[in-house]
Amino acid sequence: MQQLVKPSEYAKMVGISRQSVYAKIKRGTLPSRKVDGRYYVIVSDDSVNEMEEVDTASSLHNGEIEHVSLIDEYREIIRAKDETIEVLKASIENLKEANAQITQTLQQEITLLKQAFHEMRTLYQRDYMITHAPHSAQHTQEVVEADLAKEDIEASISSQNKTSKKRKKSKKNEEECWIPLGDLIQRNAFNYNKAKQVVKQFKKAYKKGDPRIRKQNGIYYISCYDFYEDILD
Repeated sequence: MQQLVKPSEYAKMVGISRQSVYAKIKRGTLPSRKVDGRYYVIVSDDSVNEMEEVDTASSLHNGEIEHVSLIDEYREIIRAKDETIEVLKASIENLKEANAQITQTLQQEITLLKQAFHEMRTLYQRDYMITHAPHSAQHTQEVVEADLAKEDIEASISSQNKTSKKRKKSKKNEEECWIPLGDLIQRNAFNYNKAKQVVKQFKKAYKKGDPRIRKQNGIYYISCYDFYEDILD
């Protein structure tokens, strides 16, 4: 038994385009019939069943292909996920190492800043004594000279001897004049990096036994009457 099928339906059944169906009808290679001005494709029941079986088998085959393709896609997604996890783990380890290095560097910088602050605070505390000491000595000398003018020769000789002893004692104290290292840094207006370098250089010289440098209560002191170009260079 034969059936009349629309060209669009026949195209779907056989898997070709509708234009191809019309082209075959016009060439006469495809059985057809014109009804009410429209073309229909003539197909037998056996052909329809065969087409349906082919279409069903094709659908099953395509379904299997899609299922396998979906599994492969899931596997690829899982593999990409595992690679991403490994990359993130490596990044976390690198961040931990970098953080540890930054923390250590900051601790060293804080230690240097504390030491510089302590030295500069000591400098300010002693600045008054260093600044006004010459004026006090001059005033004492003027008072002594005025007393000498009022006394007789013997008193003058005695006073001169006492003055000589005082000067020797003052000279000895001057020879032992020590100021904090921070004073040198402040007077030269060193910036932070230069100040840190200067502290390291004087520490190194102190460890070598340089007599111009002393250390007391964790603070470095330098002699008032020496030059330090050889250390600063």
